[in-house]
Amino acid sequence: MKNLNKKLILLLALLVLISGSLFAASDDDDEDTYVESFSLGDQMFFINGGVFIPLFFFDRSLDVMETNLTLGGTGSLCWQVFLTNHLSLGGELGGMFALSPNRRVLYMIPLTVKATYWFRFYPFEIPISLGLGGNLSILEEAAHIDFIAKPAVGFYWNFNEEWAFGANVTYWFVPQIYSGSGKVQSSHSMFGNFMDVSLSVLFRF
Repeated sequence: MKNLNKKLILLLALLVLISGSLFAASDDDDEDTYVESFSLGDQMFFINGGVFIPLFFFDRSLDVMETNLTLGGTGSLCWQVFLTNHLSLGGELGGMFALSPNRRVLYMIPLTVKATYWFRFYPFEIPISLGLGGNLSILEEAAHIDFIAKPAVGFYWNFNEEWAFGANVTYWFVPQIYSGSGKVQSSHSMFGNFMDVSLSVLFRF
């Protein structure tokens, strides 16, 4: 009888170990097989808003000077479509405002084509993007359209499959290049360097 009891105890212990190992393996399989995947045609829509930070200007001689602008506000709407699981392409319409020393308001309205590569560490994502396009600058009655480049990096938390919330840091490079010897000479060319830090709401559909 004692030998039978020992065998039953050993058998029960063995069953517990086997069932525990199978349960752990199934959990590992669930974690390993869960991959947030996107394919051609999956879309996203972003709403961004934050603080505009003027950094500096430099001229053709690479002399650096202050912008003489205050901190301002910025916002943008962005739509993108996935080309692969990690690469998306779309467009972004943004805007900013800041004040000059004599309280004049500077507005900039950039419209860019934006490409983004997504690094994923579920439930977090790190998008690195580059936007290229045109920028409309308005200061009272004066207006000018220039090229703009906007490299950016973000950090997002996925609330669920559709909604994500995050923050972005975006660099604005705006060259204002003039030529000729008229009222606005080539020596007036300036290269604007700005930044914005924004919060973002992302919706996938």
